[in-house]
Amino acid sequence: MKTALLILSVVWLGLSSFQRSDQPAGPQKGDSIHVVGHAHMDMNWLWTYSETMKMCNDNLRQAVAFMKEFPDYTMVQSQAAVYRFVEAVDPPLFEEVKKYVKEGRFEPVGGMWTEGDANLSSGEAITRSFLLGQRYFRKHFGKTANVGWLPDNFGHVSQMPQILKLAGCDYFYFHRCKPHIGTFWWEGSDRSRVLCYGNDTYNGDITLNLKDELARFAPKGGRILQITGVGDHGGGPTRENIEMVHQLDRMDDYPAVKFTTARDFFEKSTVEAKEKPVHHGEMQFIFEGCYTTVSEIKSGNRDNENMLYSNEFFNTLRWLKGDSYPADEIRDLWITQTFNQFHDILPGSAINEANKEAIARYTENLRKSTELRDNAFRKMADEIKFQTNMGQPVVAFNLQPFSRKAIVEASVYSHQQPVSVKSTGWGDYYGSKNISPIDKGQGEYPTVLVRDATGKTYPAQIVWSKVTPPGFTSKVQFVVDEMPAMGYKTFYVDMTRPGTFNEPIPFKEERFETDLFTVKVNMKTGAITGLYDKRSGKEYVQEGKELNRLMLYLEDKKGGMKSWTLNRIVGKEEVNEIKSVKIVENGPVRACIETVKHWGKSSFTERTYIYRSYPRIEYEMEVHWLETGTDSTDSPMLRAHFPLAFDAPRLFCQVPFDVVERPANGSFRGGAVPKHLTSQSNVYGVEPEKGDGQEVPAQKWVDVTDGESGIALLNKTKYGHSYHDGELRLTLMRAAGSPDIYPNLGKFVIRYALFPHVGDWKSGVWMEGDDYNVPVLAAEPPSLALGRDHATQPEEQSFFSVSESNVAITGIKQSEEGDELIVRLVETEGRATSVTVQLPVAATAVRRLNLIEMPLQGAAAPVSKGSAFTVGLKPHEIATIGIRPR
Repeated sequence: MKTALLILSVVWLGLSSFQRSDQPAGPQKGDSIHVVGHAHMDMNWLWTYSETMKMCNDNLRQAVAFMKEFPDYTMVQSQAAVYRFVEAVDPPLFEEVKKYVKEGRFEPVGGMWTEGDANLSSGEAITRSFLLGQRYFRKHFGKTANVGWLPDNFGHVSQMPQILKLAGCDYFYFHRCKPHIGTFWWEGSDRSRVLCYGNDTYNGDITLNLKDELARFAPKGGRILQITGVGDHGGGPTRENIEMVHQLDRMDDYPAVKFTTARDFFEKSTVEAKEKPVHHGEMQFIFEGCYTTVSEIKSGNRDNENMLYSNEFFNTLRWLKGDSYPADEIRDLWITQTFNQFHDILPGSAINEANKEAIARYTENLRKSTELRDNAFRKMADEIKFQTNMGQPVVAFNLQPFSRKAIVEASVYSHQQPVSVKSTGWGDYYGSKNISPIDKGQGEYPTVLVRDATGKTYPAQIVWSKVTPPGFTSKVQFVVDEMPAMGYKTFYVDMTRPGTFNEPIPFKEERFETDLFTVKVNMKTGAITGLYDKRSGKEYVQEGKELNRLMLYLEDKKGGMKSWTLNRIVGKEEVNEIKSVKIVENGPVRACIETVKHWGKSSFTERTYIYRSYPRIEYEMEVHWLETGTDSTDSPMLRAHFPLAFDAPRLFCQVPFDVVERPANGSFRGGAVPKHLTSQSNVYGVEPEKGDGQEVPAQKWVDVTDGESGIALLNKTKYGHSYHDGELRLTLMRAAGSPDIYPNLGKFVIRYALFPHVGDWKSGVWMEGDDYNVPVLAAEPPSLALGRDHATQPEEQSFFSVSESNVAITGIKQSEEGDELIVRLVETEGRATSVTVQLPVAATAVRRLNLIEMPLQGAAAPVSKGSAFTVGLKPHEIATIGIRPR
């Protein structure tokens, strides 16, 4: 696919307004063409894992053979995973590779585990890819890559220049979504700069016309980089390519043409690059369909990222208490995670067989990671000294670094039937959320008594319950005004007694009156028609419209590259075949409206949750998706629409380690949309629906605001968003039919939420998105029946916290060397900050590290005092802190 369309790409680039307007001057004396051998290898695409392993070995074997035959031949190869395959399968070949790396002819580049998609991977995951890749290179080759290498990626995020610099890369090669051709500077959000080179292909040829490339990419003279070699499945330069390099270099009227290294090209170019253009911020967008294609891969990615964060947090606490840290197990989990983030796996642009393998890897990774987390959680909970005769103790951990109001959902086992509900039979797992209240004096409300260690009671509601012989398992929800920062609080649940507060959320004339909102509901459709914020006086819903309208878009069956691109829309209709609407919950904590809808062969069970005292509207969509797209049928795509009432809206998106503004209603900051923020999928013959809004990638949330008030759309597993004519949209499902003809078939549970707020996104949206993705973990301690002499910890405790709301913690772990505590911070709002971080242990030393956990020079040094440190952060700075525990 990609190779076959290179000619189209070249034609488009020749016409693109991204080019500099200088007229080619022709080759000059002293000009040079740096040729770099390259074998682009997709870790999965039109093949599966086993073929990938064979492909890697075949390619490196040929590269070594040519190095033996041609003394001047050089080769770059990115992706530590490639080398690891060779190391595992053919150790003698790996030793040959190491020899040529030492000679400087075989050049490891990229520094990442794989060429991972950066739009869909979290910032923390991108850093782990560099951590794994660069440390692998250093271990086996005695050096790290200093040239970033993402030639085939589908867009480049705003913080990548800083990430590259912190990972030891001063340079960057790529070819998609470039604002300039040839050499230019790329500046990140924090003003970090890397020297870039953008050309038309990573599969360049060597022909007599090569000097024309020099005239186009360096029109004022100088040097160009010619990436040469057969690609996608690899191959690298052919014998003909190598011999043509030698032939051209011998020609008297031709520029110098020599094999070189990427590093040599960039180092020489740096001297000449002072006047080169500078691009600031992200470089986007292409292949917008990849933000949604293959739902199970997207959910597998996010679920594993979230679980790895929790896993490392709990196991780090256990390590600080003297337990061994499962370093090898966690490292293997990250190796699988970063492998799966390759740019044809995570985007869902591979064949059905490869996608199934990736989903299986995600599933097994999640199982292992969950077990590691749960084991560490149980050990933490088991050390707490509980009170007796208060009910079943439940330990609730807040994994965010701020003391905050939070929704707690606790899993509780009881030997007796919960007093206020009839649990479903033990075989009816999927019916367990269908609560049948029992009136034991509290009314027809499924309440239960929940208290904390002081005896304070909380309105609490049973939201799930089933028979689990010989007892009952239930899930209890309650809202806590102040959960300790990155710590726990103990609650006592008495399943034999109703709660002390048993009033439902007031509902009259199709309106719910919560503490924060007036929520108007159309009981014929189940949709919210009015959302009035009592704090700001803001009505968020456009008059006459409804929130969470499900819309089906039909993508043209004649379209190409269906997994990658959003093809022309040939039809659009609302999902309005409504089978039922009913209020299935209303208690002291929350209410739920359940709506069942059908379209085509598919069905949708929509559950809308409204909380009494928490500023969040949650949606749970159970989608039974049975739609496909073929060459003879248009491809259905499902979106959720939110028509919002803003006169002058701006759209902000959380991206890896950053928040960026994106076009809203066809404009950007009141003006035209710049070229680097428009779709480039037309390069591949795609004609996006005019005026339909630009699909953009985001991580855990997007926010629409006018500065006075705003509303964030949070998500757990989705990435594709758009905003047009006042309607914020989240793309839920696609039935793209190529190369995977069945990308989504079956049952899917999709969760997203609205978070209205006063002010702009800086009013707690980042933290809310983190909490929605990694909520409070609440469960029983494991061994109350055993001796409790070891239980010495208090009923409430905080372990980590940060002093400033514009600083997030994205990762906590043991260092790769095993002797330091690693805390990763990021400044989120673009303002210089001095932040104090509280720790669970006193420190003997605190230092700044780079992303591969080596000492970082020239950055503000942390100041340590007891069990805290203070460090200055520049706007948008990513800081890796190494702490040596006492």
